[in-house]
Amino acid sequence: MKIKKFNVIGIMSGTSCDGLDIAYCSYWIDNGKWHYELINKSFTPYDPVMSEKLLKSSKLSSYDLKKLDIELGELISTNILSLIKNHTIKPFLISSHGHTVLHNPAEKITLQIGNPLIISNKTKIKVITNFRELDVLTGGQGAPLVPYGDKHLFNENDYCINIGGIVNISNLKSKKITAYDVCPANIILNKYSRAMGLEYDKNGSIASKAKKINSLFNKLNNLGYYNIDGPKSLDIDLIEKEFLPLLKGYDHEDILCTTIHHIAYQINKSLESKKNNVLLTGGGVFNTFLLKKIKSYNKLNNNFIVPNSDIVSFKEAIIFGYLGLLRYLNYENISKTVTGSKNSSSSGTIIESKLF
Repeated sequence: MKIKKFNVIGIMSGTSCDGLDIAYCSYWIDNGKWHYELINKSFTPYDPVMSEKLLKSSKLSSYDLKKLDIELGELISTNILSLIKNHTIKPFLISSHGHTVLHNPAEKITLQIGNPLIISNKTKIKVITNFRELDVLTGGQGAPLVPYGDKHLFNENDYCINIGGIVNISNLKSKKITAYDVCPANIILNKYSRAMGLEYDKNGSIASKAKKINSLFNKLNNLGYYNIDGPKSLDIDLIEKEFLPLLKGYDHEDILCTTIHHIAYQINKSLESKKNNVLLTGGGVFNTFLLKKIKSYNKLNNNFIVPNSDIVSFKEAIIFGYLGLLRYLNYENISKTVTGSKNSSSSGTIIESKLF
């Protein structure tokens, strides 16, 4: 019997605001297990103007935010069409996470931009988007969402940790999926790198030459967020209100160094037992100083695994392609055990534009 394969484009724009990840993948079920193949991919860095707009998007007026929604939708469409043309591919579905502007589950608010109607109209392909809102409206955190994909596509590991703008962790050791946002990462590291005129601190070289401020390290680790049991999630507003004020008054280089120690410490604290296989992905994996510190705080003899660069960079886009496919098929794609919602769900809005 021939196995049916679904070819999907997954798109991710993360909180670090560095660029757009696009992954063209094939997904299929064999013997009751989902599989995937990453066929083509592209990364488009945001120019400084777009990056700055996205970083400040939560502070924009409603009019300017709508303009940015359209602008990002156009940009996403252009890059999808370029990938399709360059590789002569035929995706039947596009799954676009969009870019998160607002996320406050306590008030049932979450908002992603990157207009899906533009994407659908420009590409003439169905689009799945708006993955978080249903979960938030039914009492969930609406985050993190990648654990569902971790459980089904990367379950040879005990844990999956993604180090992007925010660090999130998926515990895959039991049948019940559990996950949460661990701590801020590149959203802080890149902010202070930009303050020094750099896009980011390559390899953590600046941080590695600076000093760890123990008093600041302790203050960060004592923040109330770390005393909350999951499900829990972080958003930019919370980071700006609780994390960033603690960093005022210190040299930027020392902030980078101390923050890296903080990230490494919190990652190891989030691992509950010894000798686990822990998959590390996301842009933070390219920070060699951060990797060194993660290993230095490893007191439980866990095995940190860094996969090939395609998985490091495009894992979240791969997973959002998968989540979009599950929504199209009306299969569950968000687990209440991860988000704390009243119900698990098949979440996402299906857009299929037709002009006459």
